[in-house]
Amino acid sequence: MSETDLALRANKNAAIILALTELFSISLLDATNIYFQSDTARLIEEKVADLHCRSEKYLATVVWEEYQEKNTSLDNH
Repeated sequence: MSETDLALRANKNAAIILALTELFSISLLDATNIYFQSDTARLIEEKVADLHCRSEKYLATVVWEEYQEKNTSLDNH
């Protein structure tokens, strides 16, 4: 992977994390943990379904919904 690709990936990740903090009023640390523990982050990394082409706010919303779903299912067990 080229340095350009690495820089683009890092910028995309940072933008999604920042969008999480802004959209859902959570700390940068919480947003970072939520993002990197998500299945969505892995799918973005693997460029599945062109997710890496989606807007940061859209992806932040998808990550947040995944996080909420996982926490709801854990609470129900």
